[in-house]
Amino acid sequence: MSLDAQEIVTPVRQVARTRRTRYKAEIAAVSPESSRGTFEQHDTCFLGVSLENSNFTTPKLASMVKWISRRFDRCTVLVGDSIHRLTLESTQGMAPDAARSRALELGRCFEQTSGEIFDEYRESTDFTLLTCGEVQTWAEYGDFHNKLRAFFEENDTFRTSVESFGHAYHRKRACGISEAEWDRRIRMSSDYFLEEFAVFACLTGRGLPVMVYPGSFSTLSEIAQGAHPGALDELRELIVVSLHLKGR
Repeated sequence: MSLDAQEIVTPVRQVARTRRTRYKAEIAAVSPESSRGTFEQHDTCFLGVSLENSNFTTPKLASMVKWISRRFDRCTVLVGDSIHRLTLESTQGMAPDAARSRALELGRCFEQTSGEIFDEYRESTDFTLLTCGEVQTWAEYGDFHNKLRAFFEENDTFRTSVESFGHAYHRKRACGISEAEWDRRIRMSSDYFLEEFAVFACLTGRGLPVMVYPGSFSTLSEIAQGAHPGALDELRELIVVSLHLKGR
C-alpha cells in the first residue's frame, strides 16, 4: 500500500511514538470522484496498512481509526506483511527468504503494538485484522494475480502507469547502480503492485467496497476512474478514499 511513489516502497518506521501526538484525518480525494458524496452509504471498508511507513506511527494511525469509526460499522485492517518482502529485497538487498521472514515479523509486531488503538473504538466499529499473507492463500488470489500479470504484459498504458511509481522512487537512489540493477528494482516495484492489487481485488470480491489509505494510489485511482477498462472488474468497482493527515 502506498502514499505516493516515495511511500509505496519505502521502509521507514513501524508504529511508534513521535513528538507530535495529535493528527486529524481529512479526505484528500475519492476515486471515482462520483463516489465522494456516497461512499459513506456503505457500512464496511478496509484500511490498508503499509509496514515501516511514517504514515502509520501511533498518533497518525489513531487519527485514521477515529475517522473510520465515525463512518463505518465494520473495518478490515489489511496489514501488508507478505508483500513487504519485495520492499526489503529491492531497497535493502535482503535475500528472498530473509526478506519474507522479516516482513512477516514486522506484520506480527504491528498487530501486537496497535491493538489498543482499535480497542478504543470497538464500541462504534468492529475492527478485524487481516494480513496480505492470509489473503494470498485464498483460492481466488492466484486467478486475480495471473490476470493482472497478463494485463500488465499486454497493455502498454497500464504497464507504464504501474512502472512510473518505481521510476519516481528509485530515481532518487539510482546513483552508481548498473542498468541491470535499475531494471531489477523497477521489476520488483511492479511485482509489489500487482500482488497488492490482486489482494485488493480479493477483498472487494468478498464484500469490502471501500478502501481507506493515507495517501494516493495513482494507478488504482485511474482504474476507478475508468482509465484502464481492461482491468479486473473488482478493481474497477473499488472506491478509494485517500486521507490527508493534518498535524495539530
